[in-house]
Amino acid sequence: MELLESGGVLLEIGLILIIGYLFGNIANFFKLPRVSGYIVAGIIMSPSLFSIIDKDFLDKSSVITHASLSIITFLIGSSLSFDKVKKLGKTITFITIGEAELAFLFVTVAMFGYLFLTQNYELSMLVALSLLFGALASPTDPTATLAVIHEYKSKGTLTTTVLGVAALDDATGIINFVLGYSIATAIISGKSLSIPHIVYEIFFQIIGAVIIGIIMGYLMHLLGKFAKERKEVVTVTIGILFITFAVANIIGVDELLATMTAGVTLVNIDKENEKFKEPLENYIEDVIFTAFFVIGSAFLNLKVLIQYLPVVIVYVTARFLGKFSGVFIGGHISNAPNKVKKYLSFALFPQGGIVIGLSLIAYQNPEFSSVGLILVNIVIGATAIHEFLGPLFSEMALKKAGEIQKK
Repeated sequence: MELLESGGVLLEIGLILIIGYLFGNIANFFKLPRVSGYIVAGIIMSPSLFSIIDKDFLDKSSVITHASLSIITFLIGSSLSFDKVKKLGKTITFITIGEAELAFLFVTVAMFGYLFLTQNYELSMLVALSLLFGALASPTDPTATLAVIHEYKSKGTLTTTVLGVAALDDATGIINFVLGYSIATAIISGKSLSIPHIVYEIFFQIIGAVIIGIIMGYLMHLLGKFAKERKEVVTVTIGILFITFAVANIIGVDELLATMTAGVTLVNIDKENEKFKEPLENYIEDVIFTAFFVIGSAFLNLKVLIQYLPVVIVYVTARFLGKFSGVFIGGHISNAPNKVKKYLSFALFPQGGIVIGLSLIAYQNPEFSSVGLILVNIVIGATAIHEFLGPLFSEMALKKAGEIQKK
């Protein structure tokens, strides 16, 4: 490993891209999505196994993951033109509310039952911890699903619904986390619950991110008028996205919702929006996906997964049942097509880095000092399962729905 240390950051990034590329090809050889190969590569290269990616690199890798997420969420947003989603607006809204809230409810109840039977926590801590797990269950990581959609050139009602739900899911995830975390903190601390503070926090997080995204989307549109060549468009697009992510972070609003909103804004105000998306999808996207999934998977610790496997399985199972039930009920109310009701929940299975970040907020709260580490480790263990099975479930859902174009 001395060679790796002396090679520095560039050697590690080079190995991440090349080994990720090779494992992506191996995954394709076995008829699996490329992203599955990236995830396996990351786990093998992680500090918990062969340490090809060391812990120091991971500790400083946020700039790569943030850059990747800003581009990925922009691409999700730029797939949501109003013309495309208008006829599915009712379906997307009801399904998002159903799957997010029932995932919250199912996980809260399931985790309370499991912890009550297996642990000796006080009742107040049991309720608070269960609420935290429930709050973390709502968000979906659309990155793996988007990677599969782009790899197989998927098009159709299910594909559009997935992207629409993924866009709204970030907002509902914020609402549920702020609610669950605030109630849990009030229960443990014994303080009264501040409803105005909760409302303000939700409003600030969501509206603030949307405003930033709209402004930056318009700015990208204006600067794009002066960019005549493709390389200039790429410079403008990436520059604006990085600034959007950073400004949202500085202000303290949701960065992913801001960059996603920039994409939604651009696609609906610029008739030539393809000139912004096309270079990213054709030339940069594969590098971004490879780096993001290899590095993200390197955080996953198989020892942690094994140690907390029973409770991780309870969390993962309850979350999926909540998503499945919510999709079915929301789809039934909105008269969604059968293939959406049957398969959408599988495409919403992935859950990644954002929930680890949210769990760290609870971990850093002194009120949860006795259970914070357990919470983080269970979330990391669940992420390992979600990220590995997520691409496989997404491919299956899109294939069953008959929306995969690439054979």
